[in-house]
Amino acid sequence: MDNQKRIPTDYRSLLSLTSLTAAEFFQLLLPFDALWQRYHAHHDLKGERRRIQKFSEHGLMSLKGSVDKLFFVLVYLKQNSLQAYHGFCFEMSQGKVSQWLRVLLPILEQALHRLQLLPSREPSHLYLSLRLLAGQVLLMDATERAIPRSVDKERQRHEYSGKQQEHTLKNLLVSQEQNRILYLSATVPGSMHDKALADEMELAFLPEQCLLLDLGFIGYEPEGAQTLLPVKKPYQGELSATDKLYNRLLASVRVKVEHVMAGVKRIRIVKEKIRLHGEQIRDLVMLMACGLHNLRVAHRNLP
Repeated sequence: MDNQKRIPTDYRSLLSLTSLTAAEFFQLLLPFDALWQRYHAHHDLKGERRRIQKFSEHGLMSLKGSVDKLFFVLVYLKQNSLQAYHGFCFEMSQGKVSQWLRVLLPILEQALHRLQLLPSREPSHLYLSLRLLAGQVLLMDATERAIPRSVDKERQRHEYSGKQQEHTLKNLLVSQEQNRILYLSATVPGSMHDKALADEMELAFLPEQCLLLDLGFIGYEPEGAQTLLPVKKPYQGELSATDKLYNRLLASVRVKVEHVMAGVKRIRIVKEKIRLHGEQIRDLVMLMACGLHNLRVAHRNLP
């Protein structure tokens, strides 16, 4: 396949294959290219350090140029295809696909980090960023994604989510009204309750900030924030008309966090059952999905 013809030039195809517009793609390409050039100068595809610095790519390299490499990794994340099929599309073996992904996924993460698109992972970093958002409404929710059932019975028990009726991983997200994700928690097994996860993260908020939650966080009282939750229907009782109106108004504002979740899961590797093994890589793809969501939000919220 001709490398110049591999990248679609029409808006709709590029958006469908990568989740990014051309402007978003090329904004990400700038730091990605610089990071790839630095990596390639000192390391080979196996990750081994070169004895002599290299300044140009080999003519027979299976992916030529940074545009092809970025397109390759974005399509893999967006489509969540089998590596054998992905290799067929890019005219390489499944083993070569795996080799390229081990190199390019960390480079993509670093590129998103350079653009300041990745959410905070530490509560202290989140608190510092919240100082610039004083008075804004914040939204918190947990999201789950399916994983294959482990052969280990103990892991099965920890990863099984009764809510989803399958084995999952869970993350906690904090977003703002403009749909940017500010914080992504560590990845935990799906059996952990939403409130227990929030308590474990030990997040702190500013006193003037309002935090919208759902009923999965009943009893959660983080330091500083004013929390708003829906009114729970009493046992064998009914909600009053006032409570129903309050719940509808709260849901109309809180629906934005559902839009954020949908934006993140445009990257199908975190929407469908992930086939990659290893806690680190499973956490990494969720982090990059959030970074790509923030990239789209940054472009599409421009006046």
